[in-house]
Amino acid sequence: MKSFAYLLKFSYRNLFRVPKRTLIMILSLSFGCGFIIWDLNFANSGSKEIMKDFLTQYAGVYHVTHPDYYDAKNKKQFNSYKTMTDEDLERKDLIPKSTRRAVAPVFISGEKKTLGVLMTGLEVEKERKLSTLYKAIRAGKFLEPEGQREIILGKKFAQRIEANVGDEVAVVGQAMDGSVANDLYRVVGLLDFGGGDLEESLAFTQLHSAQEFLSLPPERFHQRVSFDVESDDLPKLKSLGVTRWFDLIPEIGFSVQFIDNITWFACIIIVMVVSLGLSNTLMITFFEREQEFNSLNIIGAQTKWITISLMIEVFIMGTVAIGLGVLMGYLAVKYFYYHPINIELFTGGKPIIMGGMTIVPLVKIYALPQYFWQVPLMIYFFLSLTMIYPLIRVIRRSKNAI
Repeated sequence: MKSFAYLLKFSYRNLFRVPKRTLIMILSLSFGCGFIIWDLNFANSGSKEIMKDFLTQYAGVYHVTHPDYYDAKNKKQFNSYKTMTDEDLERKDLIPKSTRRAVAPVFISGEKKTLGVLMTGLEVEKERKLSTLYKAIRAGKFLEPEGQREIILGKKFAQRIEANVGDEVAVVGQAMDGSVANDLYRVVGLLDFGGGDLEESLAFTQLHSAQEFLSLPPERFHQRVSFDVESDDLPKLKSLGVTRWFDLIPEIGFSVQFIDNITWFACIIIVMVVSLGLSNTLMITFFEREQEFNSLNIIGAQTKWITISLMIEVFIMGTVAIGLGVLMGYLAVKYFYYHPINIELFTGGKPIIMGGMTIVPLVKIYALPQYFWQVPLMIYFFLSLTMIYPLIRVIRRSKNAI
């Protein structure tokens, strides 16, 4: 124990032989560690904020439906004849953060032409509370809760059929009883998702108007869409199906995962570059002290003892640097928690279009505890690798090694 204490003291003293160089190595490792912790937290928080903004516009976190509503292999396909009621829902606690929807493919005729679109009946009051769909209205207004046969069209779709706010359009589809459903709807608003494809494929009306159009009883609907963005847990229901957003729009989910993985890869590259720089600096430092090592060998110090002392030096320096880096990373994360970053800073002032919708989130960075121990472990691992070659060279060059 005394010998180890002496080694510790000896190694600590050697750090101050060239204080400027030691300070530069500590600061480079500290800034690298702090930046990586901040970057990983930023990437994670950014993904969550972007998805939160995207999911609350329309898609929702998950859909509760009849078990056979969505096709098992392709969630883009659904069976409009499979409906549900709130009586089928085992967990009534899911109702406050979810809305009912009736969905059906229909044809809408304007003055110019007739085109197909997916019409969705909404619980207007709850949609205003839980979703941000109403914020996408650029002309006219959102649906009135008690309105009858009102419809909102995407801006692009309305242009293609030459329909404007206040016009009447003919809607034709198939009712649940097998008959032809048709009625006239008044256009009260136009949606603008920033030029995305969804502007050409969606239309919205009141839930009761859609139920009347589709010959659905008032208690029946197709989807209960959850907007509980704070919870990642899917409810387990015996009699109904639960489909998460990742399965409904997998192309978005895989894109987010890809960005997160690329962030980790970039951080590893940064650590490797910093470690290689440290390896070169350590080699220069060790070679400058070659006469000292030879003198220690002459007076009886074993090469093993010298090697261990050098390793302790590096780990003392690494521990101080990582400690400072963790502190800097934490302070940076906390600062940007209270001062959110506008994502447009990284897109040249342009919004993100995701899944046919414009996303302009403010990223509030949350501190994830695992990054504050995963990053130091990763740095210690690469720091250990950087010592191997310099130590081998020092040992080989020692003329009087014992």
